[in-house]
Amino acid sequence: MEFHIGQHWVVNLFGLDVHMDTLITLWITMAIVIFFALLAVGNIKLVPSRLQAVFENIVTIFSSLTKDMGPEGKRHTPILIALFLFIITGNLIGQLPWKLLNFFPFIKATEGEFASPTNDINVTAALAIIVLVYYIASGVRLKGIGYFKHYFQPVWFMTPFNMLEDIVRPLTLALRLFANILAGEILIMVLGGLIASLLSPEAISAFCQNTLGGILPSNWVYNITLFLGSLLPLPIMFFEIFVAFIQALVFTLLTSAYISGAVAKH
Repeated sequence: MEFHIGQHWVVNLFGLDVHMDTLITLWITMAIVIFFALLAVGNIKLVPSRLQAVFENIVTIFSSLTKDMGPEGKRHTPILIALFLFIITGNLIGQLPWKLLNFFPFIKATEGEFASPTNDINVTAALAIIVLVYYIASGVRLKGIGYFKHYFQPVWFMTPFNMLEDIVRPLTLALRLFANILAGEILIMVLGGLIASLLSPEAISAFCQNTLGGILPSNWVYNITLFLGSLLPLPIMFFEIFVAFIQALVFTLLTSAYISGAVAKH
């Protein structure tokens, strides 16, 4: 059994090597978020529909995260909502049966496999850089050049360490999200490959002869065992759905904390 971890479908576009599998799932993620957002606000009613109620609850939850920021808080609610919806959708995209695309010859001939866009370090790094630029820009807009005074506090020789903090923050944001999503998908892939090797016709035939002694027809045993074996990855997949929500929430909460620190008066 052989696994290739980290391979992507690389296409050269305008002189740049692009991970086409990530790019496609990235645009699918954005399309899903935009579609449901437009659907939720397209026909707003006093008595909300289920979809409208879901989005109203999301707005309420993330609005509460910005209350401590004062009057400026509402300004930052949209980016928190956008980050959460994008990341949770991108994380869950990886749970779709992308292997079915292998039935198409032009997809089967490519390297790599379609998965969550957030299992690509380029995507998570881009999200982290957006957060970094946003909260620094928010601090500068509110405090002007005085925002950078915190680099020299509490004493001037702490400046390199304070500046290093702004470098470490996006690094940890990117690596945490990337590593958790990639590790989960690798675990599911390895478990699925292990089950496929154990449930081969040869292994089932040997099991029938050595254990059951021919009590049941071999084709019955094979079909029943294959069905039960296919259910084994389900607990890991359900756990990955939980991880997808947790990682999206952690990323958004840390972003809220960074923005809050940047716009704080003291």
